[in-house]
Amino acid sequence: MVLPSGDEALLATTYDDVRTVHADPRFSRNLRYPGAPRMLPDADLSDDPHALVNMDPPDHTRLRRIVQAAFTPRRAESWRSRIQAVADELLAEMRAGSPPADLMASFAFPLPIDIICKLLGVPAQDSPQFRSWSDTFLSTSTVSAPERSKAAAEFAAYVNVLVAARRKAPGQDLLDDLINAHDADDRLSEEELARMVRGLIVAGHETTGNVIGRGILTLLRHPDQLAALRDDPALLPDAVEEILRMEVPGHGGLLRVATETVSLPSGGTVSQGQAVLAPVVAANFDPRHVPAPDTFDIRRTDTKHVAFGHGPHYCLGANLARVELHVAIGSVIRGLPGLALAGTAKDLTWTSGSRVCSLSQLPVTW
Repeated sequence: MVLPSGDEALLATTYDDVRTVHADPRFSRNLRYPGAPRMLPDADLSDDPHALVNMDPPDHTRLRRIVQAAFTPRRAESWRSRIQAVADELLAEMRAGSPPADLMASFAFPLPIDIICKLLGVPAQDSPQFRSWSDTFLSTSTVSAPERSKAAAEFAAYVNVLVAARRKAPGQDLLDDLINAHDADDRLSEEELARMVRGLIVAGHETTGNVIGRGILTLLRHPDQLAALRDDPALLPDAVEEILRMEVPGHGGLLRVATETVSLPSGGTVSQGQAVLAPVVAANFDPRHVPAPDTFDIRRTDTKHVAFGHGPHYCLGANLARVELHVAIGSVIRGLPGLALAGTAKDLTWTSGSRVCSLSQLPVTW
């Protein structure tokens, strides 16, 4: 396949090949050497050596080890009541208004961005700016390199001021945990800390918000499944996993390069220096791994999907995202019992030119 940069990359399409590319240390995220294959023709997120997603072991391992205590299943579960309170408030505001309303703008995005702001201790009133910076970072065709650089500089300056203020007046938020995080005598450097905070703000709302919206749309397009979930809330955990399998928004994945020639389980070969994309959506829809993968089935169990990735770069916030999705989707089903699309699915528009496939709007009535 040809990338937006004009460089060529191989495409992994089977479940086993995708997992191999994600986990095998011979596939590197270091795309910063002269002549390296690129996703975009100019500067993009792969150019930042301090970003966790661009690191290989042992640097990546060290950084994950320092911060992973803040993202355990137990910590994520401890935030459930706060997430539920935000969901209830947003739904109450929707019900107080007149339908139709845009579920993306009224609920799907505000919920995770409010939560990440609360957890980090970041002013929630700054969230519109986060959305703007995030859209700029994730663009693959609609934003110029100078615009991406400008957004990166503005976001960096914002986070630097935020961290400096918190050092002077410590609190008890996740930002304080990251400032104090260490492994033995090893702490996050200032650059690593700043990149970690920026990454959490972007990833903490963008992907989860899109999965909430796409998940609700999928349920609306399968009224029998929605009715079954309303009748039996115990199906919610499996329903969330099926939504994750089918509706993960980051279809393309992160570009990697082989540091030596690698034979894949399918029999294909990636030569040293070749670029490869291993999209999780391909793995999640592999019929050799998932029977009838195009069928949405909330009773499907144990698919071992890779919506959160696999291997060293498995999503750091996966535990929190799962709790947010359980609360968000369950709350919408309970709180808007008459939920329906305002219009038809074919009238909906989707973003283009971005690493994330997102609904532009999701107009609903109730």
